[in-house]
Amino acid sequence: MDDKNELEDFFVSTSDCTPESLLRALNVYSEISKKLGSNDPLIFKDLLSGATGSALFRRSGTVKETEMLIWLSQVQRYAEIVVSTGKVKRFNGLSRDALRDISRLSLDPDNLKQISSCLWQHGIALIFLPQTAGMKTDGGFFKLQCGTPVVGMTLRYNRYDYFWFTLMHELSHVSIHYDRLDDPHFDCLEDIGDDIVELEANQLAKESFISRSDWRSASVRRHRNEEELFKDARNLSIHPAILAGFVRHDSGNYTLFNNVIHEISVKRMISSDA
Repeated sequence: MDDKNELEDFFVSTSDCTPESLLRALNVYSEISKKLGSNDPLIFKDLLSGATGSALFRRSGTVKETEMLIWLSQVQRYAEIVVSTGKVKRFNGLSRDALRDISRLSLDPDNLKQISSCLWQHGIALIFLPQTAGMKTDGGFFKLQCGTPVVGMTLRYNRYDYFWFTLMHELSHVSIHYDRLDDPHFDCLEDIGDDIVELEANQLAKESFISRSDWRSASVRRHRNEEELFKDARNLSIHPAILAGFVRHDSGNYTLFNNVIHEISVKRMISSDA
């Protein structure tokens, strides 16, 4: 691989580039290219700036980790394009009230088609990008150099409840961890464990849909049938598929409400508006 010839067509020096950073970026770029078995000169550009650069400089682990960071690199590029249009407002924080307002959009599945532009109004860039075979990631959160928070989602599962909980989990990170998470943050919601940062985001995401008191009193937790599900969903102003997802997770029984859970194809609705 001739790195010099690959990079000479687009490389632009900036005041932040030093000989040391250039050499380090070239070494990491060479290592990544070998692991992936392919070359993408734009990765070198990403290594010198933004969230991807800082993360890739510090990590050079397995192929799986590398693929996650290349995914991040692509998400960053798309986010920078979106921000460059001027449609994303300046980010001034995301309150709990704003989280609840966003979660209420889930009541109408058609709002999936406008969810990205809705988040622009809150100063957040939302990017959908499928994961590669080596990844096990639902979403991620990081900040551009300009301060704009970016949420990336892989749409790993084509389920309405999973989409909305993943989105609200990432937005909860934006709301309460914006100043605490300087490095890019990846999430696989199946592997949360006892990480306090993840548990905080999980709890806030859930409470954006349903209060603790309403959840404790929901009859569908005890009588797990569709009649109770739809009655509680109507009374609590929560989409039945999302409430069904909470019941499945709470009970550990993922065979419950399969028809409700799989009724809406998130990928089809999002792609139809692309």
